[in-house]
Amino acid sequence: MTTSQPQKVISAKNTHDGEAVYLTSCDAWSQDIAIAELLSEDDFDWRLAFARRLREVVDATLIDAREGAHGLPELVAT
Repeated sequence: MTTSQPQKVISAKNTHDGEAVYLTSCDAWSQDIAIAELLSEDDFDWRLAFARRLREVVDATLIDAREGAHGLPELVAT
């Protein structure tokens, strides 16, 4: 799927070890960006608000991502 709309994933720091984790579509956190939920602009605000209420992470933020060659999310190089 190719789209011109901006896409993002939600990244945060795990409160137990400080490692980066990514929010998945089933509301879990994963260290693997390939299973993160790839968000469209319509979903940025409400998903980020949800993520910021979760106690197992801190500093939840949106980061640039795109759908990679195999249809899985990947970070966009800045």
